[in-house]
Amino acid sequence: MKKGSLYAIIFMILITATFTFALAALNENTSTRIEANQLLKQQRAILYVFNISTESRMPADEINRLYRQHIQEGTLGNYAVYEAFQDGNPLGYAFSIEGSGLWGSIRGIVAMNPELDKIIGVDFLAHSETPGLGGRIDELWFKEQFRNISLGDTYPFIFYKPAQEGLVDSISGATATSKAVLNIINEDIHSFKEKTKGGI
Repeated sequence: MKKGSLYAIIFMILITATFTFALAALNENTSTRIEANQLLKQQRAILYVFNISTESRMPADEINRLYRQHIQEGTLGNYAVYEAFQDGNPLGYAFSIEGSGLWGSIRGIVAMNPELDKIIGVDFLAHSETPGLGGRIDELWFKEQFRNISLGDTYPFIFYKPAQEGLVDSISGATATSKAVLNIINEDIHSFKEKTKGGI
């Protein structure tokens, strides 16, 4: 092996090791902050689906205080369940929803009233949908149309307009994402209602 080739190999190993160490250190230093921000996003989403107001620039400790004041965490089978209270009165239950969108999975939260016959609200925590098209599921107009929807007695519970039973509008130009969101919500509500037949 030539001397120049050996130096090139050693140089590449040193550069690779340096950058690997730097990335590992950066990951270690930011992982706690990332986890805290993800928890804050989830708490804000849970408060939002129950229509408990949080301002966009509200400090993290205030969101955490509101969350602890109104939300009680529990489990039902494999579901994490969030029960909300306002002035000691139950508002309802929230749980995670997840399924496949057009480009990847969509994760969110849905809240229902105590009788489980009405959606109080829906929010999305993560998705890989196209910005400006399917990514519009994050927009307030889209999420707010799911607010206080009475569910039908049979599955599927929610339909898009212009169907006779239609309650919500799909996103123009994002048919696949719109269908995926509706399927996720309907399927996960159906599964949750089946799990709660014995009571929550």
